[in-house]
Amino acid sequence: MSIDALYRRGYVAAAIGILAVAATAPRRLAAQGGERLNRTTDPAAALSLEPAHLDPARGMLRSLVGTWRFEMWFAGNFDGAPDASGTRVVKTLFDDLRLQWTEQLDHSTIQGQGVLGFDPGSDRFFSSAVYNGGSAPEFMTGTLDAGEPLVTFSPVATAAGTSPGQKLVQSSVLSVLDQNHFTWVALDRGWRAVFTRQQ
Repeated sequence: MSIDALYRRGYVAAAIGILAVAATAPRRLAAQGGERLNRTTDPAAALSLEPAHLDPARGMLRSLVGTWRFEMWFAGNFDGAPDASGTRVVKTLFDDLRLQWTEQLDHSTIQGQGVLGFDPGSDRFFSSAVYNGGSAPEFMTGTLDAGEPLVTFSPVATAAGTSPGQKLVQSSVLSVLDQNHFTWVALDRGWRAVFTRQQ
């Protein structure tokens, strides 16, 4: 057999080998989403798409559902009799990530209502409140502490802003102590409220 024939036979064998490898390789059709379809699915990567605080937030909100007796103290009177007291009723609103509440003060016509929840899209809590004795609603956003059931809330300025002399809502901390007690305390120590579950 001549060298020329061997060369052609080797060339043909190499060409067949390349075609065989090309046929067994996965095809990527970028225009049809082939790049996306050919990726391996990692279950851990899919789980990481969930907000870091979704399950703890859901558990914390679930623990707040019920009827609560609250007592409130204002600055300068933290060890005396409460300055105000009343009842707050907390119910689920649509699902377990959003709650609605109503509140009635003892010996007063002041009433309040609001919404408290968790937004998985931003991985943050939100709170709104309105009182019949107040001039404007209160809006806050909060972050959950990684180590304990504690949310630090900060005020959110409304689109209309605030009028001269009007004070923004104070930053505060909501802390679940156990299944029957939680506190809500202003960061500037201007007030604190203690909630006890009613049986």
